[in-house]
Amino acid sequence: MRINALYVIVKLVERCNLKCSYCYYYTADNAEVYERPALMASGHLDDLLTFVEQARRDTPFPRVVFGFHGGEPTLAKAAHVRRFCLEARRRLEPELSVGFSLQTNGVHLSDDWLALLAEQRMGVGISIDGPKDIHDRYRMDHRDRGSHDRVRHTLSRLLPLDEGGLIHLTALAVMGDDFSGVPSYLHLVEDLGVRRIKLLFVDRTADEPWYGADQDRLASFLCDTFDYWLTHHRDSVEVVFFETVIRGLLAARHGIRGDRSRITLGFALLSDGRIRIQDDFMVATDWFWSQRDLAVAHATLDDYLGQPHLEALVGSLIEAPAACAGCAYADSCAGGEVAHRYTRARGFENRSVYCQALTAFYRHVDERLLGGEARLREDRADVDDGVLVA
Repeated sequence: MRINALYVIVKLVERCNLKCSYCYYYTADNAEVYERPALMASGHLDDLLTFVEQARRDTPFPRVVFGFHGGEPTLAKAAHVRRFCLEARRRLEPELSVGFSLQTNGVHLSDDWLALLAEQRMGVGISIDGPKDIHDRYRMDHRDRGSHDRVRHTLSRLLPLDEGGLIHLTALAVMGDDFSGVPSYLHLVEDLGVRRIKLLFVDRTADEPWYGADQDRLASFLCDTFDYWLTHHRDSVEVVFFETVIRGLLAARHGIRGDRSRITLGFALLSDGRIRIQDDFMVATDWFWSQRDLAVAHATLDDYLGQPHLEALVGSLIEAPAACAGCAYADSCAGGEVAHRYTRARGFENRSVYCQALTAFYRHVDERLLGGEARLREDRADVDDGVLVA
């Protein structure tokens, strides 16, 4: 294993101004969150920089990204975050390339935060789950008010910074029960003006079988949305999942298997100074909650990497599960998202809970790519024969 980049999820604020119905963080399993400080102390941020400095000496890697997360990180003062950003650059550059990102619900963004995002050229992820009626059904504040209008206002302030190259803005949309494919996509692109989208699967493990009509429905929506995007927005809108699938299929077809031993290694720093595996894996509840307790002030990256949980996780990131052997898309799909493969009985050595939908979608995209290559060969033949093709 070689670390291509270190991604640190910094839990700046462990409280939130929304109470989303599908939230994975404020649950009975994670009730201890209310025992941790609401705001991370500066001392833990200093300890984090010392941790990264030591990690760089022990295990060389070229880049570190600090992702401000929560809760809702914009509840912290921008000045508090700015001090950390400047100190991180002072202590870590030029030996390390340093980047910053923000994940926000978009309910409120102060002028100071807006300035900070531009100053540090941050990546910004903003959550929006489709049109107002759908978004507001799931993403309400603590007074039961929907948040769509406020998020839309925040987007209107962020988009000019994105267009000017000062930030890297991505809309995150969960493909829940009300995800409608093309209409949901068009709301983001045409109504809101978003040009970069990350579609998120609902958190599930393979212990929760999800078959039949629901899988078919999701696959159908994905295929329809892909076709619309391919026809209308291929060069103007980036849909991260679609781009990933295309690259995987083309690489597999041409025998260019990426070096999966090079990984982006992530961990989360909690507001009380503890470090643990990133939130993506909270859905694997019994596995996640049995990891070692480590404090950033005393632990090293080697301590983190040396726990059995990480050894199992890294192996699953590098190789597709044995259950995928024989699948035409094993190399390109690689089993989907690792957390979605988990079962209590076999760990991550399973097919994804979304395998049926993923297989149908990969097949659909593969057919589109094959069709495009065939048309390209025909066009080349026409040119060779002296036929002008309009």
